[in-house]
Amino acid sequence: MNRDWENWDVGEIANEIHTIWQNSPVEDAHRQELVDIVLGYVSTAAASILEVGCGTGLIYQKLMGHLPADASYMGVDSSSKMLDIARRGFPEGQFLFGDGYELDFNDGEFDVVLCFEVLGHIPEIEQFIAELLRVARRTCIFTTWPSDSQEIVENYETIGDVRFLHRRYSDSLIRKIVRSRGGEHVRDIKSVTLRSGGQAYIVTGSS
Repeated sequence: MNRDWENWDVGEIANEIHTIWQNSPVEDAHRQELVDIVLGYVSTAAASILEVGCGTGLIYQKLMGHLPADASYMGVDSSSKMLDIARRGFPEGQFLFGDGYELDFNDGEFDVVLCFEVLGHIPEIEQFIAELLRVARRTCIFTTWPSDSQEIVENYETIGDVRFLHRRYSDSLIRKIVRSRGGEHVRDIKSVTLRSGGQAYIVTGSS
């Protein structure tokens, strides 16, 4: 796959984005809303959590203080520079390099799989969603930017001097992909409209 859309390690953009995320009350409130949703689905003391696209670790920062003591977290990201920031900021965390299109984990290895603000920045989301569902044993929670159109709405946003892919998807398309790629293992699909304007999907499995 041509990955010319993956610009997170260009120059100092990772540090610039991290600074924006840290200093924006809107971004902070958005992360808190996501964490509040997640906590409603972490019901066992020994729950294992995987976050795909963990970025600089800011979801981890908010999440870990509210999890049971025996719960575990692992974050993966394809940006080496964002992982460096996460490891410096949270040395107690586990942050690994990983590609969401081909996760190096067993089927159903994690109780809860998270993926926030990633699908809108990548092409060909079907395989990515299939991987999220494959490694989730109980629950998969991910976000998209919604579109009223049945077509994929694609444009770009520029942060600093770096251009990033920005895609919006209809609810019906996302549900179709989840059903087709999750198959009989998908028991239910719920969605939550976020205050940011994004959409969170909570997919629960049959196990």
